[in-house]
Amino acid sequence: MAASRPSRSVSARDISIGCERLDGAGSWDTLEWTKIEPVTRSVSHANFEFLLEAERVLDEGHGVVLVNTDEAGTLFVTNFRLLFLVVKIQSTSRNTNKSSSRRLLQIIDHICLGHKLLSDSIDMETVMDLMASLHLAGKDMRIIVFCFRPRTKQRRAIFDALSRCTKPERIWDLYAFTCGPSKFSNLSPKVRLLNEYFRLLGKGFHHASMRMIEDGSFTMSNDSWRISDINFNYSLCQSYPFALLVPKSVSDDEIIQASNFRARSRVPAVSWCNPETGAVLARSSQPLVGIMNTRSTADEKLVAALCAQLIDEKDSRRKLYIADARPRKNALANGAMGGGSESSSNYFQSEIVFFGIDNIHAMRESFARFRDYLDTHGAASSDGMSSFLRHGGWTWGGGNLSSMSASVSTLGDSGWLIHVQSVLAGSAWIAARVALESAAVLVHCRSESF
Repeated sequence: MAASRPSRSVSARDISIGCERLDGAGSWDTLEWTKIEPVTRSVSHANFEFLLEAERVLDEGHGVVLVNTDEAGTLFVTNFRLLFLVVKIQSTSRNTNKSSSRRLLQIIDHICLGHKLLSDSIDMETVMDLMASLHLAGKDMRIIVFCFRPRTKQRRAIFDALSRCTKPERIWDLYAFTCGPSKFSNLSPKVRLLNEYFRLLGKGFHHASMRMIEDGSFTMSNDSWRISDINFNYSLCQSYPFALLVPKSVSDDEIIQASNFRARSRVPAVSWCNPETGAVLARSSQPLVGIMNTRSTADEKLVAALCAQLIDEKDSRRKLYIADARPRKNALANGAMGGGSESSSNYFQSEIVFFGIDNIHAMRESFARFRDYLDTHGAASSDGMSSFLRHGGWTWGGGNLSSMSASVSTLGDSGWLIHVQSVLAGSAWIAARVALESAAVLVHCRSESF
């Protein structure tokens, strides 16, 4: 049951309706919907051999065409996967063969309805047919396009089901938490967070509970760190957890003062510490130094307290590294808008290091160019199976040296590999400082408010 293949093809390079700009699903043949056999709805979900334990079908579309391979079949949305089932009947023996393609829901990055056609020579009937399409851009770089029978509600139903499943309201709605017993005896994120804090404090013999949270008895401490309930109602910082791990020598009043000096009140807070060596990994947002180089005594005290613990009995001071993920020029530019970066002269025994990682907007643009590069030059097209043989028909498997050089140049122009290198190099550097020097490292970039 495959769609017929008229000679005229349609280019769909800009997928921009209802989502961010997505580049490149390639080209495909226009479809004659009257020649696509509708698939019966009498199939019992209980007999589906491909369903896993606790996996259930949420919605389905019949007579759907997978444009990447020009095959018609049935599209299923489960609580775990997106499944496309193609039934092929051999005319000689009347044997039935089933083939399916599948992708995990969490691999889906963007879902778009319809697309923008670049060709002006397409007739209105073809436009109406192709507008009944659904575009899926994956985190694995593949772009998959489904077309639905016109003037039906199947596409909207599939879109709604995918939207609910790919971005669930609660983490516990994910399939991973519905299949088999959970290794967590208590699924409350607050309880699990407190148990991790207890472990870092060396009090793993304590077990957190909702009752402990309700009566406020979770504010434990050791010689260096304490659990603060200052953000219990998220009044200090809405994007931080209800409990914070902070230096014991810093009071809640000082934390409030320090929060006024950090973008979106994201004060320096401990993410991880080594109970044996005292090494600390902390996070925050950028300081609000501005063009006047403003200072905050409370913030400086809080940051200094991250490395107040001595390394050994020889009174060796712990080194403090402030890792600013941004390029230095970006930090200076943020300073003109009220943000900025710390000065090592204001923070005791500190060293400021810039990682040179571009902001999220540059990352997204680079990722879109990289996705387009793979779909255009890769040996496999966006369906992950066969090449569309664009640009003269060459792929990585062949072609002349000139074409391959041009392809490599395009890959470099995307900038994506440079971004990946910067992130990995920065992560390795932080890990080395914590592991080899037992240092305290405060990591931040900026805040979305700047």
